[in-house]
Amino acid sequence: MTLKEQLALKLAESRKAFEAGDVEQGNKLKGEAESIKSALDGLVALDGIQESAKGLMRPSLPGTGGGSQPEQQPKPKQESQPEPESAAVKAVYQMRFGDESAIKQAVLTDLIGINYRQQVWNQNAAFAKYLRGGESNLERDEAKQLKAQIFAFEDIESMVKNGYSVAEIKATMVEAQGTLGGFAVPTTMQSEIIRRLPGLTAVRGGGATVVNLTTGNATEYLEVTGGNDVYASGLRGAWGSETQSPAEKNLTFGMKTINADIYTYKVPMSQSLVEDAANLVNILQEEATMTMALDEDDAFLIGDGVGKPLGILPGNANTLALAEINSGNVSLVTADGIKKLKRGIAVQYRNDGSYVANSATFQAVELLKDGQGLYLFPDLTNIDSLLGRRTYEVEAMPDIAANAFPIIFGAMRGYYIVERSGMTVARYQDSNTGINKVEYQFRRRVGGRVVRPWLFCIQKIAA
Repeated sequence: MTLKEQLALKLAESRKAFEAGDVEQGNKLKGEAESIKSALDGLVALDGIQESAKGLMRPSLPGTGGGSQPEQQPKPKQESQPEPESAAVKAVYQMRFGDESAIKQAVLTDLIGINYRQQVWNQNAAFAKYLRGGESNLERDEAKQLKAQIFAFEDIESMVKNGYSVAEIKATMVEAQGTLGGFAVPTTMQSEIIRRLPGLTAVRGGGATVVNLTTGNATEYLEVTGGNDVYASGLRGAWGSETQSPAEKNLTFGMKTINADIYTYKVPMSQSLVEDAANLVNILQEEATMTMALDEDDAFLIGDGVGKPLGILPGNANTLALAEINSGNVSLVTADGIKKLKRGIAVQYRNDGSYVANSATFQAVELLKDGQGLYLFPDLTNIDSLLGRRTYEVEAMPDIAANAFPIIFGAMRGYYIVERSGMTVARYQDSNTGINKVEYQFRRRVGGRVVRPWLFCIQKIAA
């Protein structure tokens, strides 16, 4: 088997290892591939030397009187070029993260450098070393790489589309690193977490409006007031002559602030898992994503707003004075109450509405029967639909009880999530974590609150 064939084989085996989540084996095979490539490059160089030697051993040309070739003219000096990207790194990068559009390549090249794939690769490798052995396990250059906050590709793309220049994005990433502190979570892991969160959450996944902050840790919005259940405000149009004035024009505003609160969450692991798991990074990513999803929905639904997001039902109560629809029974859900809930918000807002409740509440809805003993609603867990609208089960929601609010119906775009781009992690292993335990603490800034209350209504257990 030739060296070229061996190189192709090693790259293929490396790709399979990464696709299977075996990062350690993939890195090993990658190293072997690079060794083969170096040997191949060496042979090419050797061929060049041998070719030059042949020239030196040729007979002298007639009339030269010597045994050497005529003096060669010096070649014009070429300008230095950036160090080319390793073909192996580029190939493995594409295997793992897929091909990129020309626009994305151009942006990342301007933002990170011509060898951005190599930098992303190096950051991932340094991150894996940090997870296993902590900061003391890192070389100086590796620690420096993990101090550089690179935003998730999705955030970078959003910033470019909204008119940010490369210089502005770079400045924002530097500020984010200073604000968040700690070691940066690699951009590839950030992207995977951001991609998966909507599929695991009710509020974000239901279509909440996400505002990415580039500077500062809070934003303000105008709260429209003076409306009713149909119009968001008192502002009206008028039909007739050009000089006719609208009958109602009491459009009023209030100013509200949404803070991006400090959010940390811990992922504990055993020392043996940290040492032995070849796919440690993937395991940590899975645990971190699930923890974030659970915490987010808990805060966005019932958070009290004290150092955390203000939920739709702060502290399980209707303190935001959202529209209430009684169930029709002092202690139970009823079919009439469920059907009335759907019409608790104006028709133009309910098309993208969804139901949110915990598992016990949806079970009670599924068990409702008509006079002949037939179930009124299908199994919600199979088709995730109630009266033609999406359902989300979240255990943080209140249970069915007198005067409780166990069901929310609304268009989640009326809830605003604000978050600073970037994410960091710190590794702890000391007397506080316990014997043979390692703890990873992620840190980011995120907040939220209801901005359009007319897009929500809630079921109250009452007659």
